[in-house]
Amino acid sequence: MTVTTDPVDAHVAALERALHGPDTVKRSMIAEVRDGLADAIADHRRRGLDPQRAAAAAVRDFGPVREVAPLMQEELTARQGRRTAALVVVAFPTLLFVWDALWMSGLGWTAPPSPEAPVLARAVDVLTVVVTAAAFVLLVATFRQRPLPRWVTGLAGLVAAAGVAGCGGMSLIMNLKGPAPEPATAVVLGITAVVAGLITRSAIRSLRIAREVCPPDEPAIG
Repeated sequence: MTVTTDPVDAHVAALERALHGPDTVKRSMIAEVRDGLADAIADHRRRGLDPQRAAAAAVRDFGPVREVAPLMQEELTARQGRRTAALVVVAFPTLLFVWDALWMSGLGWTAPPSPEAPVLARAVDVLTVVVTAAAFVLLVATFRQRPLPRWVTGLAGLVAAAGVAGCGGMSLIMNLKGPAPEPATAVVLGITAVVAGLITRSAIRSLRIAREVCPPDEPAIG
C-alpha cells in the first residue's frame, strides 16, 4: 500500500526546521502558516480540486522554504535580540538600584566594607550605565523596518554577556572580600544570581541565532 505524504505537513515541517528563534514566537508563526495554508486549501477545494491536489496547490502558492524562511527568520532574529536587549534595559538598572539601596541602608553587612569595595562599586555603577545605554540603542534598532537583525541580535548578546561578566565579577569580588553578609544581602544575592542566569541564557540564545542564520558568504558573529 502506498503511503501518501501530506504536502502541507511536509512543507510546514521543513519550514519549522529552517527557523531559529524564540519558541513562542516561532510557534505562533508556524500556526499562522498552517492557518493560511488551510484557507488556501479550502479555496482550491471550492474550485473543484481534490484534497491532495488542493494541498499541493496551496503549498506551491505559498512558496518554497528557501524563499519564505529567510523572510520569517528576519523577524525571529529581531525578536530574540529585542528580548535580550529589553531584559538588560530592565534588569541592570533595577539590580543597581536594589544594591545601592542595600548599601546605603547599612543592613547588608555586619562590619565596614573592604577598602576596594567603594572603587568596585563605582565601577559597577559606570558599567551598568554603559551596558544599559548600549542595550537601549539595540532595543530601539530592533523596531526599525529592516534593522539588520543578525548584527543587532549578535551585539545584544555580546552586550548582555559582557554586562553579566563585568558587573557580576566585580560584585562577586566585593562580597568575597567583604564581611559576612546579613540575611538581606543573601536574599539580594540570590535574586541577582537568578536574574544573571536569565540574562546569560538569553545572551547565549542571541549569539547562537546570530551565528546560525549567518549567510555562507558573511563572517559569523562571536
